[in-house]
Amino acid sequence: MSSFALELSQRFTSNDKYWTLLAGLQSAGVAKTLAKAPETEDVSADDVAKLLYCAEVFVQTEDETLHRQAQEIAIQSLLVTEDGGARERALRLLGELGNFPSLKFAEQNIGKGDDTLLGLVNRRISERASSVQIGNETRALTAYQRRVWNNLPAKAAQVITAPTSAGKSFLVLEHICRQAESSEHFTAVYLTPTRALLSEVQSKLHARFGGHSDTRISAVPSLDQLQRPKQIFVLTQERLSSLLSLAQDDLSFDIVVVDEAQNIADDARGMILQDCLERIAQRSSTTKVILLAPGAEGMPAVARSFGVADLVSLSTRLSPVQQNRIVLSKVKGKHFQLNIALMGRDGVRMPMGNVRVERSLQNKASRLANVAVELGGNDGSLLYETGAREAEKTAVLLTTLLKSKDGELRDGSLEDLSTFIQEHVHPEYQLASMVRQGVAYHYGRMPSLLREAIETSFKQDEGGLKYLVCTTTLAQGVNLPARNVFIDTPTRGAGKPLDPAVLWNFAGRAGRLNHDIVGNVFLLNYEEWDTKPMDQFVPFRVKPALAETLVNDGAAVTQALLDGVLPAEQVSKPETFRIRACAGLLVAHAARKDLRPYLAHILPTSDSMIVEDLVGAAESARANIGLPDDILAENWTIDPFGLRKLYDFLVAKIDEGAVRELIPVLPAEAPTGHYEKIFGRMVELVTGRSMKFGMLAAPLALWWMKGMPYPVMLKLWADRRKRTEERKAAAAKKEGKEPPKPKTINQHIYEAFSLIEDVVRFQFVQLGKAYRDVLLLALRATGNEALVPDVYPFALALELGVSTEAGTAYVELGLSRIAAAALEALAPPGENLTAAGARQLLTDLDPTKTALGPIILGELRRLGLVDETKFASATEA
Repeated sequence: MSSFALELSQRFTSNDKYWTLLAGLQSAGVAKTLAKAPETEDVSADDVAKLLYCAEVFVQTEDETLHRQAQEIAIQSLLVTEDGGARERALRLLGELGNFPSLKFAEQNIGKGDDTLLGLVNRRISERASSVQIGNETRALTAYQRRVWNNLPAKAAQVITAPTSAGKSFLVLEHICRQAESSEHFTAVYLTPTRALLSEVQSKLHARFGGHSDTRISAVPSLDQLQRPKQIFVLTQERLSSLLSLAQDDLSFDIVVVDEAQNIADDARGMILQDCLERIAQRSSTTKVILLAPGAEGMPAVARSFGVADLVSLSTRLSPVQQNRIVLSKVKGKHFQLNIALMGRDGVRMPMGNVRVERSLQNKASRLANVAVELGGNDGSLLYETGAREAEKTAVLLTTLLKSKDGELRDGSLEDLSTFIQEHVHPEYQLASMVRQGVAYHYGRMPSLLREAIETSFKQDEGGLKYLVCTTTLAQGVNLPARNVFIDTPTRGAGKPLDPAVLWNFAGRAGRLNHDIVGNVFLLNYEEWDTKPMDQFVPFRVKPALAETLVNDGAAVTQALLDGVLPAEQVSKPETFRIRACAGLLVAHAARKDLRPYLAHILPTSDSMIVEDLVGAAESARANIGLPDDILAENWTIDPFGLRKLYDFLVAKIDEGAVRELIPVLPAEAPTGHYEKIFGRMVELVTGRSMKFGMLAAPLALWWMKGMPYPVMLKLWADRRKRTEERKAAAAKKEGKEPPKPKTINQHIYEAFSLIEDVVRFQFVQLGKAYRDVLLLALRATGNEALVPDVYPFALALELGVSTEAGTAYVELGLSRIAAAALEALAPPGENLTAAGARQLLTDLDPTKTALGPIILGELRRLGLVDETKFASATEA
């Protein structure tokens, strides 16, 4: 590229006049995107022309910062001018930058310029050269996407870091699909940190690949009963760990994709992820690793920690959509005045003026909802909240405000969504009435199909949800962009500071690639925040959690191993979770006979005495525990000393003749209280917590494993909790005390969702696998090997929420638990239904003869599991 262009660009950007002109263009462009905007000065045609000339010089350099400015000038110019010549120059700039999605959107929705035949031909040729076939659709890629696409076939490991809106994950998914199609044998795993993202990725793969009889797409950590030659797993790191333990050395991977790879720094879960990647690398030296992150530093060191020495970096800071950061402040002494300022380079505020709002901004608690209603308009708006309960409260406020402002909405798709919630979650769940007003909340503990139905409605071009209140779950890679993002705090939970990189990741949802060219990030009360994290971009600074724990808490880990007692888990002390996980992992490596070289690899610059102390403590702990190496190696996320306590207890009970009460059975056949005792013992013996806690969650866990529909399960749970409240109220009354305020049905539902996700599907799953492994050991050691086949593997049922063959088959096809429960009745009685059989049943399904609602039918269609001709006939009828 021209060095003269770079020199000239530097002359432009060192001139204050350039920044003055740019500020005027930015303010005018942003004003065009606001539902309510202060009056701004028009930008003269001469000033637009000057800025476009600067941008035309910028694109001739290789400087990404200059390219970002050129793109902003092009997009803001398209918003403010109707001059055909200026528009043509702006569109040409987008083409030269390789931003064909924004170019195409602008031409179709804003307007074309005075293009020449030669310019149009050149643009179309460039666009065609940058397009790829994705399934049945031809997509024009950005320049960055094209670079990623061209590099994906290389054998070297890659880290792909780009803003949330850059469109990187769908390229990687298409690459996996093409590799599977062109290979006789192929195995890949796509790792996600959350079940929400897992569901999204699995749905995309099923829609792209569903129906291929030789290919298995699965989120179930199990071996393929049909032994198909091609498998693509979509798993969390916990599910992958289970799969690796189950398959031992029989399973290796051609490709491993780690989405949101910055989570390797996430304490205990980061250690699980790192351990999985290390085990995969040991099984095959040819496995290709692809790391995806929304902007992260330190990834080469992370890759080296699990054995990848050569890592090709494909990074960009350039988002294909223009993202405006807008600072909103209540005008002092004027409760109905909102000040708007645009944030420019280096966080400089550029005042735009005041707007009058319809409702007072005096109450800080309701300000976020008030401002979102005022400025959200008819475009989709995401609101950040610090937690699930706070998200629910803000959604209630939004619903009330919108009903007062617009009256009752009349939207058929929202009525369908409301009916689905009432029928498949709970008839009194508050969300059912909210969605009718175009409002919902979204967090990780919600049932997967409910989350997906909410996301689908929010993405609709016409109608559907307009306001979605979210937690940081949305920052974990779920593809849910919007025109507007509203943020009023840099904290999470009970006022704890939020990692600025997470906040930037959430803000990156502003702007929808292929559906818009601009997104607005509204920073409410920003000048009152304790910190100013949005002034300058902050990347994720990633350090492996294991190495960080050994460096910072190595002495505590050593002492815990020597004492034979791990610190109790305390939410207020996050280091307790890290120390416990680190200690378990060191014992596991002692059992794997590779502890010393492992530590030398993880801590290459540490004092050799530190390594010797850790080795000595872990080896001593392993010897004192005395359980087989495979038990310690495969269950390291569980307290190894607690495993020994569990083993001793089981052997003692077997000697007492109580063996049958120890054996987990099929949930549908479990005697009353059977699983309550098992869960209570697991919790008490292994974790040291009260047995009552295990027994509290046990009924919910049993109903969950049985595949009980949510409305039935939640009613039973609410009734159970209400009886407990009544007993406590009676006791308080007897003692002359004020009885506690009874909880609402929505509070009971939230409590149940929390227990299912945090306890049943996480803690109990890990404890359940360990319990079964230790029980099998105890049975064999006491001469009861004949009972081994009777031990039901209940950990998988806890993870999936189904225990029947039919339910598992439907989940294997990618269906949610809600849909699986609704479809189980279709399975022929007494027949062992496989995934292939379930697929055939659905193919034969006549939508006109089922009671399945539109949300479940929509899921079947999205996954390609129904005969579209029959569905079309049903629609016509």
